[in-house]
Amino acid sequence: MPDEKEEVTAELVHCLGLDGIENLIYGDEPSSNLFTSLTVGAHLRFWPRWMDFYLGNTKRYKKQFPDEKALTAYYGASDTDGWLEEIRKNIRAALAENPEYLVWHVADCTLEEAWTRQFYYTSKDVLRETAAIYNAVSKEVPETVEVLFENIFWPGLCRLLPSEIDYFFSLLKGSNVGLVLDTGHFMNTNPDLETEADGAEYICAMAEKLGSMKKLFRGMHLSCSLSGKYQKSCTAVPPENMDGETVMMHITSIDQHRPFTTEAARKIVECIEPAYLTHELFGDYGEISEEKLKIQMAAIGADGKGGKPISLCG
Repeated sequence: MPDEKEEVTAELVHCLGLDGIENLIYGDEPSSNLFTSLTVGAHLRFWPRWMDFYLGNTKRYKKQFPDEKALTAYYGASDTDGWLEEIRKNIRAALAENPEYLVWHVADCTLEEAWTRQFYYTSKDVLRETAAIYNAVSKEVPETVEVLFENIFWPGLCRLLPSEIDYFFSLLKGSNVGLVLDTGHFMNTNPDLETEADGAEYICAMAEKLGSMKKLFRGMHLSCSLSGKYQKSCTAVPPENMDGETVMMHITSIDQHRPFTTEAARKIVECIEPAYLTHELFGDYGEISEEKLKIQMAAIGADGKGGKPISLCG
């Protein structure tokens, strides 16, 4: 999609019965190829490891980022003030696409922790500092644009516990904030799930425990991930070579982004009732996967509740 004209993508999107796209915006300048008429949501850039840098824990981050050059290559700056400005620029680039909402990942994980799963920071730590960062840059976001915070399977919003959600939202400025439920990410927090039905039951049980806070789920990233077998077989010892390809293979083995194929999809969507339903199913090179989309949309059913159906593109 990056080099494709909006008209070409629009034809495919509308033929598939979708209202638009959730656009991945990882740059710090507005694109020269804007998709303003198709973009419903914009997904902001995510730095998987940031807590050590933000809190000044140099002893922990020096191994991966030994000098200013390494820091700048990853964060776009060598100090936290500069990094916050990078976040602001990314928000402005996303807003240039004229989205109704922005997606903000809430998680922190080092390369080693992706294997060991022995995390230095707690979810409460990550939630507290995420709120502080958001509050520092929130003036960039108009009140008419929602900011939806997304769960991942690392410390942050990983468990979507009522106490943690209540704590997090008590710290956030403004009323234009909510959640986007990533179903695959949440399924990855329970390696005992074996079927799509198990996943639906697990997700709906979480939602019921939230009570009135369930209405915070304004968006949904819908995909299926049943990676328990891999997670249980995976060694807790990080490999010697943790290059990009090795890390990506590990992460995608956990986070599968497969389409739902059964009525479990419909059960989840009707339980959450999101305003925005994003089919987060990746094709080659970030393109829309027609086959996967059709499978998942059929699983939901044409008359299922689900808000505005959109696809995730980069």
